[in-house]
Amino acid sequence: MKIGIMTFWWSEDNYGQILQCYALQKYLRDAGHDAYLIRYDPKNDYIKLSIFGKILKAFNPVKLNKYLKIKKQKILDMYEKQKNPRNFDEFRNKYNKQSERIYHSYNELVDNPPEADMYITGSDQVWNTFGVSIERAINVIKAYLLDFGTSSIRRFAYAASFGKEKLDNASVKVFVPLLKKFDYISVREKTGLDICKQCGIDSAEWVPDPTMLLDADIYRTLYKNEKMRKYDKPFCFLYLVEDYFIFSVQKIYNWAEKKGIDVVYITGNGRQDKYKKTYATIPEWVYLLEHAEYVITNSYHCSVFSLLFKKKFAVIPNEKELKGTNTRLNSLFELFEIENRFIDIDFSVLDNEIHWQFVSNTFQNIKSNCKLNSII
Repeated sequence: MKIGIMTFWWSEDNYGQILQCYALQKYLRDAGHDAYLIRYDPKNDYIKLSIFGKILKAFNPVKLNKYLKIKKQKILDMYEKQKNPRNFDEFRNKYNKQSERIYHSYNELVDNPPEADMYITGSDQVWNTFGVSIERAINVIKAYLLDFGTSSIRRFAYAASFGKEKLDNASVKVFVPLLKKFDYISVREKTGLDICKQCGIDSAEWVPDPTMLLDADIYRTLYKNEKMRKYDKPFCFLYLVEDYFIFSVQKIYNWAEKKGIDVVYITGNGRQDKYKKTYATIPEWVYLLEHAEYVITNSYHCSVFSLLFKKKFAVIPNEKELKGTNTRLNSLFELFEIENRFIDIDFSVLDNEIHWQFVSNTFQNIKSNCKLNSII
């Protein structure tokens, strides 16, 4: 069956985004399907602010400061990419089958829909507007709700994430009619089931992220024939994305120094700070995480891989605009029946016991009980 996948894929520094994209396609292709990535780039598909809105924004010191920060960040990112390439494009081209064209708007998807017997949306936060109003994000949301192509094409959602606990009324009005066109809906977070019920969908299922559908050995093959940087001293793998948390990075370095271990620090989603960083390729990221003594992160996918590779790990909870994304960690902890691994005052959670046999059994059950291939 020819399957077009709509998910996030374009990042140059978000390792989890690329690995979930890789995992779902590999799972489907290994099952014999002609699965491929629909390269939809939404960044210019948001409705622009009106002149009045721009004036209000310009005179709002908080928003103006945020705008200038983003502008500065883009310049820093451009410089960083040139100086320290992470070769994400190389990984995508090597491991993902992709649509020949890039769709730059929802209208392009409608006018020239990708050929497929089925569309799948997910995983990742494809149904999250990320703080933008539904009115401005309407094209993007419609794209990820698969509102294009003929009615004969089947529509599935696999492990789609809302990135929040509830939709506002305006969003519900958009989601309800489009969700009803789906043949099958599954969500990544347990809270997603409540949102589906809010939209009148009672048949949605809670399923694992696609990164959990592959064995650890498959991820090891990514670095098997690559040149990896080696560390003689034990180290903590520190992977932080964005800066939506209230936690001092210096505290992590102080803790590591007392432990007598190094810190290998990798950032994503444009995060910038004063600390020395490692600009890893995706195979290097997997290798370094697996060989770390400890893992500290605020990333969902990094937490998944920590469980997959049986690492002592802890999570810095997100705050501010991304506080709602912590629900995905709570779902992860519940799935593997571990007490939450959020770092609070100290770092003792890193040495809290994890029942690894149960974790291994859960991963095996996830793969054995995955209904995705049987219902396609």
